[in-house]
Amino acid sequence: QEAFLSLADLVEATEGVAGLPIFALSYPWLHPDHPDPKGANLLRVAKALKALLNCYPRGQRYGLFWDYGSLHQHPDPANGVVRTEEQNALFKQGLGSLGTLYSHEYTTVLRLTSFPDGYSREAYNLPEGANVAAYPDRGWCCTENAWASLTKASGLSLNLGLMRHAGSRRALIEECTQGGGRRPPMLPSVFAAELESKSFTNGK
Repeated sequence: QEAFLSLADLVEATEGVAGLPIFALSYPWLHPDHPDPKGANLLRVAKALKALLNCYPRGQRYGLFWDYGSLHQHPDPANGVVRTEEQNALFKQGLGSLGTLYSHEYTTVLRLTSFPDGYSREAYNLPEGANVAAYPDRGWCCTENAWASLTKASGLSLNLGLMRHAGSRRALIEECTQGGGRRPPMLPSVFAAELESKSFTNGK
């Protein structure tokens, strides 16, 4: 219950802050059973958040959407332990809200467009047939990136694959928008055609 905020809590959290204190992570899973088995991506996200939150008042509440921790996952699918009916309903409800979360004009999307150092089939003990496609070739990454390109200013869709030594919000945004930041919005027909060539870790 502590993870849930009321509408009043959300309104209070946005007072005195430009935009919305909500971040959404877009990234490729590193393993079919766990998106970040070694915590390498967690460290990169933490580094980015530390820089971004320098501009927030001390004690300011903010939210991070990370699919693995924010949506119910199957506890142990290899052994037949899957989501309950209630959890599955909540999971589907959450999926139905992703477009708003990533495309909203004032949320910030963090895009991990590169693999962490040392990522390989051997180092991560990947099973046969595991999806090792790069960020641009992943179906969900392509979708989230397209959503983030609809209405945002470029500084609200950050390519963390370009992050190097950013120690402040301004420095991070400058690093992570090199080359123009977000791509232009696509026509629905163009997006649908592009999506056909992408791969999905656990299905569409």
